[in-house]
Amino acid sequence: MKSVITLFCITLFMSFGYAQDSSSKSPHYILPEFTEGIILMKDGSKLTEVLNYNALSENFAFKKDDEILAMTQTDIGRIDTVYVSNRKFIRKDGVFLELLMKSEVELYLEHKCNLESSTAASGGYGGTSQTTSGRTVSSIENRGNLYGLELPEMYKVKPIKEYWFYKDDVVTKFKSLSQLKKLYKDRKKDIKTYRKTHDVDTKEPLTIVQLIEHLESDQ
Repeated sequence: MKSVITLFCITLFMSFGYAQDSSSKSPHYILPEFTEGIILMKDGSKLTEVLNYNALSENFAFKKDDEILAMTQTDIGRIDTVYVSNRKFIRKDGVFLELLMKSEVELYLEHKCNLESSTAASGGYGGTSQTTSGRTVSSIENRGNLYGLELPEMYKVKPIKEYWFYKDDVVTKFKSLSQLKKLYKDRKKDIKTYRKTHDVDTKEPLTIVQLIEHLESDQ
């Protein structure tokens, strides 16, 4: 078994060059720094790695010595669960999802991000315009910067949080509070009352969990 796991470790990663020193959070990574975590495989074996989640590639990245490495698509299919920084991620419907709550309902969070690139085109008064291109990620990947701790200065990261809400074997995705309200159409007054004394923001997952727990507890 030891030889099998060792072989897996060799084939698991693709190298993306040397890592830079990271003392501050890189906006396309969801954790402030690379942290030791546990990867549980579908066959029951476990791997311990220093890792972080890259929202730009929607894949986990690992640190090996001075390199940042990405998991290959072949081996992603062998993963059951990733535990890191007191958080739990599962592979579901082809993407990594963070488990936020599991009771009568289940709530997961998909971490993604878009890039805005500054152009030389001016909108007047010496300012620069912002454009978003579907080719941006591919362009960065081709230059080997996709997993780097720092992206080129011309790019600005815009995090995206998409929630997956499971209830009665039906999944509904939402990104905004207005979309969440549609899941509780008969509880509009309750939500309004709750928000008078509680901050609710889709950028802060804990506030969404607390709201849903409140609504479900009064069912």
